[in-house]
Amino acid sequence: MRDTGPFDPDTVWVRMKLVRMDNSIKLVFGRTHYRYSVSDRILKMLHEFDMRASVGLFPDTMDPHRMVHYSVSSLMEESIASSQMEGAVTTTKNAKEILLKNIRPKDKSERMIVNNYKAMLFIKEHTERPLTPELIRDIHKIVTEGTLDEKHRGSFRDNDDVVVQDSLSGEVFHQPVPVDEVEHAVQQLCDFINDEGEFLHPVIKGIILHYAIAYIHPFEDGNGRVARTLFYWYELKSGYWSMEYLALSRYIKDHKSKYEEAYVFGETDGNDMTYFILYNLKALMDSVDRFEDYLKRKIEEERSTKVKLSDYGLNDRQIRIITSLMNGGTVTVRSIQNQYHVSLNTARADVRCLSEAGLLAEAGREVNMKVYSWSGKKI
Repeated sequence: MRDTGPFDPDTVWVRMKLVRMDNSIKLVFGRTHYRYSVSDRILKMLHEFDMRASVGLFPDTMDPHRMVHYSVSSLMEESIASSQMEGAVTTTKNAKEILLKNIRPKDKSERMIVNNYKAMLFIKEHTERPLTPELIRDIHKIVTEGTLDEKHRGSFRDNDDVVVQDSLSGEVFHQPVPVDEVEHAVQQLCDFINDEGEFLHPVIKGIILHYAIAYIHPFEDGNGRVARTLFYWYELKSGYWSMEYLALSRYIKDHKSKYEEAYVFGETDGNDMTYFILYNLKALMDSVDRFEDYLKRKIEEERSTKVKLSDYGLNDRQIRIITSLMNGGTVTVRSIQNQYHVSLNTARADVRCLSEAGLLAEAGREVNMKVYSWSGKKI
């Protein structure tokens, strides 16, 4: 607790709360009232993010094909972390193998991850659509394929039995809005998001969308995954192309208790979304930091490997394939096609070239495809 000197802490808190309430912006979705404040601290964080996003995360000389590779990798990271938050039990390495090699999911955890990745690809192709209940339901259909009864997929819940609770203690954290309020609340939320009459920073608006979907809890299951996917959709729609390189859910997974606290603090303080806005801005800035560090490391690795492989006549993509394999892991023709967004014939040519150079070695088979690993050849 902060030192309030000779003043009673409770009295100071009440006065601060009254000031915040006077300066807060009110929203209503359904019969539920929400509010938020845009403090100097929030404005500073938004400005920093805008500056870093507008300058660009990549060097001006970055090959567009490499940018595609980093986008695929980051969207996979986001899909995996978002699923792990909701109980998917698998390692990040195994999950990436499933996505890259297009392996058929063998259990619910793997299916959740594949679904989330499909949803991320889906929203990239639908940024021209306005927010509608239909779009929200479309995303829900994707994230719950094979993990939820068909009657509930893409349908708003028809009961009040759904609660948010601790999986171990059973303690209820949140009672969603009544079922008879769901349709109206979602429609009002859509109207708010689509309204461009009065400017609200797109990041703030996206976080409000995230919070409100989770609060309304319109579905039997999958609400958190839908809410986080919709945040990405709105930021991409608003022109923040850099979002496809940021794995926000990785930070949230690593700080899940704080994520849950931000909801609880907001709900117990008159649905004040400011707590949640601050938390998500921290997550956003951390994601930018992580990606920039990752990019610097990868560029240096590729530079070093490129020097070593200079006599092999490889292109940049083939060098990236070898660089990743030198750190462990395997590839197939199909995984190269998926990760680097090239044709099947190009992926086959890459494998043939690298094999002939003695840089790839067969490491077995997966279904009907050969698996390759780093040959260990000294370079």
